[in-house]
Amino acid sequence: MDEAPKLGIYIGSARDVTCPGDHVTYEFVLYDTRRCTLECIPQLNFFEGGQPPWRCEGNYEVEDGEIVMEVTKQDVRGPRRDTDVRLEMPAGSSGSEFVFRTSRLGWVRPPPALPSQDPVKLKKAQLQKEEEEAAKRKTELEAQREELDRERLRQEEQANREKVQLEQLREELRQQQAAQEAQAAQRREELERQKEELRRMEEEKQALLAKRSVEEQQRREDSERESQRVQEELRRQREELKALEEERQELAQREEQEMQRRKQEGEQETQRLAAEAEKQRAELQRRREELQAVEAAREEALAKKMEEEQRFSAELQRWAEQQQEALRQQREELRALEAEREEILRRKLEEQHKLREDEEAEAQRAAEARRQRAAEAASAEAEIQRKREELEALEAETDSARRQKEDEERRLEQEQAGHSCQQEPPVYRDRNMISRQWFVLGREVRDGICSPKPLLIKLHPECLCPTALDLF
Repeated sequence: MDEAPKLGIYIGSARDVTCPGDHVTYEFVLYDTRRCTLECIPQLNFFEGGQPPWRCEGNYEVEDGEIVMEVTKQDVRGPRRDTDVRLEMPAGSSGSEFVFRTSRLGWVRPPPALPSQDPVKLKKAQLQKEEEEAAKRKTELEAQREELDRERLRQEEQANREKVQLEQLREELRQQQAAQEAQAAQRREELERQKEELRRMEEEKQALLAKRSVEEQQRREDSERESQRVQEELRRQREELKALEEERQELAQREEQEMQRRKQEGEQETQRLAAEAEKQRAELQRRREELQAVEAAREEALAKKMEEEQRFSAELQRWAEQQQEALRQQREELRALEAEREEILRRKLEEQHKLREDEEAEAQRAAEARRQRAAEAASAEAEIQRKREELEALEAETDSARRQKEDEERRLEQEQAGHSCQQEPPVYRDRNMISRQWFVLGREVRDGICSPKPLLIKLHPECLCPTALDLF
């Protein structure tokens, strides 16, 4: 079973070549059980003959005492993508030492955090996500506010339309009531006229009673037959009155059903009621004509019989009373129908008022919800601002700690360079100093800490040529 390598940073140098420009430092980093990076850092800068640096990233596996790294991100120079780079694990190293291109790489320190696990970047990503959510929530609140405004306008328009329709229905009811009152007055006048005719007929009958008493015996048989016919006619009229009463009841039921339907059917109901009223007026006119015909026949019969005249007049009086009673009942039913319509109209107005109150309450609740959401959005923005300030403070602390660490490393490098320069010739001492400083400078420039030009001028301005300064 292969021994797992120790996670961390491994550094080694390649100085076994004759050309000083090929002296490089290899840095191999194991972040976790999968991710790793390999970097080549020349010890001489490009202007002193050093080769270009490169850095690659990839995934690694342990196979037969070797680290097999599959490159997933290549540099301008160095290994290409989808190629394998092998690092040997010497026996007995316990996974803390590797060999790459005959150079030994030793463990230096634990690995840094992955770029994807950087707390500053994670904090920035979280802050950006919260800002996007706040913007999305704000957009949703605006959309909900617009939807509520549209719904409120639609409800107001619907309430106005219903109010206009109720006014139209009330006006139609008033017109119908006026028409019914006019019909009732016309019927009363007709009854008065019939009563007057009956009185006139009674007077004529009394005048003719004495004159025609002699002919009574001769016309008795004819009178009996005529009486039977009149009785049959009265029975038929009673049946017609009964049918008229049933028709009126059916009309009342239809009107009650029609009042419960929607407002769109109001015109059809009004037309139907007008047609029914016209039909009733035609029926009354027909019956009036029939009554006139009956009265003419009765007058003709009075000329033939006198004994049956009084009985016939009594029957006619009872029929008139029945007509009056029927008309009185119709007036009462009309009044009841009008009262019921008024009650229905009142209930509709109450329902409309209640609906308007509910809409106002709903609008108030919606306004309260909008205010609450606006407060939540403001608090979320304040929280995002606070987190942004914390992130900036954290970045400042991180930059300060990094600068302190780099200053300490630079100081240690300078001390080591000072000790090594005391035993070397001036030319090689300057070159080695520049190589070490170039190594430190390359790492600082790579990490984005500083610009290379001011640092090189500060360290060794006499060792830099004008061409190098122009390139920087």
